[in-house]
Amino acid sequence: MSSSRVGLRLAACLLNVSEAGRKYIVENIAKAALLDKNGKKHPQVSVLNIFSDQDYKRSVITIATSVDKLACFRAL
Repeated sequence: MSSSRVGLRLAACLLNVSEAGRKYIVENIAKAALLDKNGKKHPQVSVLNIFSDQDYKRSVITIATSVDKLACFRAL
């Protein structure tokens, strides 16, 4: 299989949040990564995983996007 596209370069961020008990807070942080200030979805941005550890009261949110899309976030 051949493709004219060399490859998609991805950037990932593991966001550690000192919150695990209040699920809605963690979900709102994840939603903020997906939406711009007008509530429109950022293209090519994905929340890959949300892991919450109740014992340590920590959550890790894994976010990924295309490296080429990172330039639009610098302007925010």
